[in-house]
Amino acid sequence: MLQATRVNRAQGCLLGMAVGDALGGPLEGLSAQQIHAHYGTVDDYVDGAVAWKRKPHRWRLAGLYTDDTQQALAVCDVLLESEKLDAARLVDFYLKLAEPANTYMGSHRGVGKSFHNVLKCLNEQIAPSRTGQPSAGIGAAARIAPIPLYYAGMPDAMFEAVMNASLITHRDIRALAGAMAIAHAVRRLAAGADREPSFLLRLAGDVDREEKRIAAEFGDQVDKIDEHKHAISTSIARVESLLDRPRGEALAAIVEEANRRGAEPVCKRPTMGFAPSCIPTCLLIFMTSESFQEALVEVVNLGGDADSAGAMTGALAGAHHGASQIPRKWLDKLLNREGIEARGEALARRSTADLEIPDYLETERRLTDREKTHRDQLMRQVQSRNGPDLGANKRI
Repeated sequence: MLQATRVNRAQGCLLGMAVGDALGGPLEGLSAQQIHAHYGTVDDYVDGAVAWKRKPHRWRLAGLYTDDTQQALAVCDVLLESEKLDAARLVDFYLKLAEPANTYMGSHRGVGKSFHNVLKCLNEQIAPSRTGQPSAGIGAAARIAPIPLYYAGMPDAMFEAVMNASLITHRDIRALAGAMAIAHAVRRLAAGADREPSFLLRLAGDVDREEKRIAAEFGDQVDKIDEHKHAISTSIARVESLLDRPRGEALAAIVEEANRRGAEPVCKRPTMGFAPSCIPTCLLIFMTSESFQEALVEVVNLGGDADSAGAMTGALAGAHHGASQIPRKWLDKLLNREGIEARGEALARRSTADLEIPDYLETERRLTDREKTHRDQLMRQVQSRNGPDLGANKRI
């Protein structure tokens, strides 16, 4: 029974991450007001074409996750194949998914400039521990959930794996501590921790300890330690005092706190892709929602970095509620659901025995091709109505 609960939570975490990513992907970059104007309340998968009429590269295949989950699944496979977070193997996945070289990013979906710069550095044979960008973003945190599922009960091994995975793309203490925050939250929730206000204080303590360890062991590789060493642990502890506040007031307080933690540009949205704002927002929504569905609908409708916020909130809510509590309508339309479920079970068991796990690169290339076909079909429909120049020269 305990093993079944553990598998259910692990599968819930990975499926929740993918569902949240897929729900939020088409909404990334929109404000809450823009989302409402175009869609009302988004409570199911959309393709994005309604809101992004002149930006076809933002059109998504409904039910398909973006780069956050792609990278998380690569992390899964490295752990399961290598029995550790082998940074070189993870880099190999990232580079192979970027092929062929004559495309913008190969089969990576929805990546930004920062990750593109990482791949350029990796192609130049720069060591993975030195390719991290000077960003306090949330990309490392959004893909980190598989690591605590694999390293349950092994905090030192988890710390090392989180750093190996995160330094590839980030070297700012706030981004790295943000990844630690999501990792520890998932670790606690997958082990059955109660969702009480004290959960946040314990989590803040976990992160404070890891911030000090990062500074002590990686001080020569990590930026902003002197200015923002405790930015994430302090921001998480602050959320505990906001749980009973009206939602608008609580979110405004998170934004205000984030701006004290060096937001550049100035933070205006709680789901801005800035670790001291988005991670506390995801925790607040998770802690105060009644169900998996309620948490995901609320967070993606805030807009901003909606795919990453959806992925993180989905991972937290899925680890807590389990796969059985994710709405069937979302699971039924989630692409690659079976592959994600199999990986969740494998991480919980720390074994792939008797499990069919589809090939990572083959699957992601096929899904990206399917999305491109969908986008081309939409483009032809739009051009037939509005003329041939609409978005024709846009990167997709």
